[in-house]
Amino acid sequence: MVSKIFIIALIVGTANAATWMGMPPRKPAGLAHKSGCYVEEINDVIPFGDTVSPIGVCYSISCGSVMDYASCGVVSTDDPKCHVTDEDLSKPYPHCCPDIKCDIDNNLF
Repeated sequence: MVSKIFIIALIVGTANAATWMGMPPRKPAGLAHKSGCYVEEINDVIPFGDTVSPIGVCYSISCGSVMDYASCGVVSTDDPKCHVTDEDLSKPYPHCCPDIKCDIDNNLF
């Protein structure tokens, strides 16, 4: 039962993940010599084609002609034995995303 809930949550979470695009911010003068996209969250430039998941925010950033951002999807449950966990900003995306944990026979899985 838990594996079915996990798979359904994974599919729903993946389908509901938020994505958005934006132009890369202007590089600070000290980083102008680096090729790629300036990422304010890490105060550095990542190469074109690379992706970074900064700690402290719960999304990933991909560098291309525009910057692509991906974040957590909406997670919910109606099961009274389950609950939605909080974001854990100490972990990189997608491990920081809320998840569903269920109490089965008084043991959390």
